[in-house]
Amino acid sequence: MKANRVFNCNQNSKGFPSNKMLTGEMIQMAYLTDKQIEYGFDYFHPDEPQSKCIVEVSEYKGESTLTINCTQLGDSFTPQYKTAKEKKRVVQEWCDFLTDNPTAFTELTFCTRMPQELFDAVCAQQNLRKLHIKWGVYPDISKIANLTNLEYLHLGSGASVESIEPIAKLKYLLALSVVNFQKIDDYSPLTKLKKLESLSIEGDCFAPKNIHVNSFDFLNDMKQLRYFNFLAGILKSKDYTPVLSLENIEHLTLRPTKELKNLYNEIIKLPKLKYGLLVNKPELYKK
Repeated sequence: MKANRVFNCNQNSKGFPSNKMLTGEMIQMAYLTDKQIEYGFDYFHPDEPQSKCIVEVSEYKGESTLTINCTQLGDSFTPQYKTAKEKKRVVQEWCDFLTDNPTAFTELTFCTRMPQELFDAVCAQQNLRKLHIKWGVYPDISKIANLTNLEYLHLGSGASVESIEPIAKLKYLLALSVVNFQKIDDYSPLTKLKKLESLSIEGDCFAPKNIHVNSFDFLNDMKQLRYFNFLAGILKSKDYTPVLSLENIEHLTLRPTKELKNLYNEIIKLPKLKYGLLVNKPELYKK
């Protein structure tokens, strides 16, 4: 059975051939564009080309870049999937394919629910450079450490995620966005990511539901950041002074608070700052 589902959750794509392993030399070519700094690397631009979107393995034609929406079947987009057995078959076929063909993809997007077994299978993709997961239930992300070529990572609606330590092993990671990580309050492991230039830490802006972060002290060791976003979140320490150490920051978006307003006049003087709410909506931060 075949069905097309279109969701606005993926980005435009450029991939390397998938029939061989990527090299460190290829990985070093990655960079963030000015557009990605202004809007965020995972921002959806409807005027840009999108990857092909499919449901079943049988629809795959050898693309290295793909959007796979193989769960939440049986809705108005895919009414032909009527039984639990049919739905389970589709997911299992993808799990088998991803595991058995570890060099097939360079970029993958998932806009429907990501279960743990599918997440683990995705982590067998040795050439993966970009991974976008809109939402799901995947408490154990330990296998993501296998994605040693990963440069861009978006993990959405990760309320069940138990540890971010595996992410800290992705040495080529350039851009990271994590959403609604309710069980995580310490982001210091990310200081190991020396190539990371874009970091977004958000709660659920739609519910809304805040996340809680102990401290921004980890920013003192992430001076290479060019983009930092912290929304729908509560900073327990209430100390925003580590933001002042971000000497390379170009985009800064932070939840307006009394403590932040006290620092606004200093933060806005950061030498490379030109984008983000602090620049575009100063009225939110001025006393």
